[in-house]
Amino acid sequence: MKKYIIIFIASFLVFAIVIGGATYYYLGRFKASNSDFAQIVEENPDLQPPSAKDDPIINFLIMGIDDARSDFMMVLRFNKENNKAAVISVPRDTRVNIGNYGYNKINSAVARKEGAPLAMDTVGDLLDIPIHYYIEMDFKGAEKIIDIMGGVRIKVPENMKYDDPTQNLHIDIKAGEQVLNGRNSVHFVRYRATYSNGDLGRIPNQQEFAKALIKHMTSPKILPKAFSILDTASKYIKTNMEQTEMASYALRLKDIDPENIKMYTLPGDGTYINKVSYFVYDEEKLKEMTEEINDEIGLQKSAEEKVKDEENDDIAG
Repeated sequence: MKKYIIIFIASFLVFAIVIGGATYYYLGRFKASNSDFAQIVEENPDLQPPSAKDDPIINFLIMGIDDARSDFMMVLRFNKENNKAAVISVPRDTRVNIGNYGYNKINSAVARKEGAPLAMDTVGDLLDIPIHYYIEMDFKGAEKIIDIMGGVRIKVPENMKYDDPTQNLHIDIKAGEQVLNGRNSVHFVRYRATYSNGDLGRIPNQQEFAKALIKHMTSPKILPKAFSILDTASKYIKTNMEQTEMASYALRLKDIDPENIKMYTLPGDGTYINKVSYFVYDEEKLKEMTEEINDEIGLQKSAEEKVKDEENDDIAG
């Protein structure tokens, strides 16, 4: 479900510019629907997200929720000074240390009582970056919004057939270019049955779907449906962004070409630990990827950071 990554940032946010003041009514409902976030942070001050005011790079955690856990996680890194962006896909089985709960799969973080704040903190520790905002949506909401949009055109690379009665999940999509309705869109991004590397195998499909969805969401044809999309999204999306912040980022995100958004996947390999399947990330490759992303989106190291890196290289040498 890693599908509509930036969409629900660059969808209901982009409408803020087009629809004007009335948008604030809907944006207010996004905030009101997640009043428990403030309470969790109040009870757990260490989970307070960092302020985005003085950071040139703003990091958004986007989660798709299935049965309390996050079926997908993506991190959007956005440079508000040059409008460059990158997206990092985080496999749901990534093995991490979750706060006071010990090592587990990263998708279980949001299911803990600390919810989204804990998920933000966990992902931030993993990537060694501050997570300023989160956006969360469940499958039902995604289906409804995509149906209102009239579906999404995508090229399905192969026949997708899978049945799992325990999850009430029945996927049957033929190969070829087509317009997927809400239900099949969710099935498309969830499908992994024939991929030898499971969750990793579906990430390219999710990223391609995300690009197609963003392109469709930001097209003039969607404008007449904007209020319906906003109304539905406000019922299924949770976020810690304020109304003014949403509108502000909408102004910036609306001009980003989806084709210029660089996609990355957390490096590592799948393995079994105590008979449990995990994705174990590669720390060295993660550092290399982070440096590449920083360079891509234009994040420059400070003089102090450069000196520190040189000192570390000297010690290592």
